[in-house]
Amino acid sequence: MDSTAWRSAMGKFATGITVITTKDAEGNPQGMTVNAFTSLSLDPPMLLVCLDNKSATLKHILDSKTFCVNILSAEQENVSRSFARRGDVDKFEGIPYHIGVTDIPVLDGCLAHVVCGLRKAVEGGDHQILLGDGLQLSIQQSETGPLIFYGGKYGYLTDSLPQGASAS
Repeated sequence: MDSTAWRSAMGKFATGITVITTKDAEGNPQGMTVNAFTSLSLDPPMLLVCLDNKSATLKHILDSKTFCVNILSAEQENVSRSFARRGDVDKFEGIPYHIGVTDIPVLDGCLAHVVCGLRKAVEGGDHQILLGDGLQLSIQQSETGPLIFYGGKYGYLTDSLPQGASAS
């Protein structure tokens, strides 16, 4: 099957956007933008997230055994873009965060975040499927809804547009 056609078809499914954060062996914050994320179980509380095998963040999660899923608000497109950059760049530059339980960076201003312990990593083609046990969560009250990704573009729910944005 053609990978370009596959990507186009998968892009027809609207997703929310998260930033997965962790720390490296020296304790430095690490992270990446991810939209392959879902709740897995209520009892026990578990989720899954899929990361590219080439991702440096994946290596750090496998080493640290802990990560945070930061669910972005419609006002955080800049955060998504910052963490989507590749290479040796400081993705946290100008992005407010604090250190949460298990010494993992937690991004400020998100709709919610879940700090997880890594239960298991499962091979899934060119990605790893990470199963995480929920250790701590926080839900923020917000007038703004989620940041959405659809068809290769950012979007918003029309009833929760960020200040100054218009529906396209």
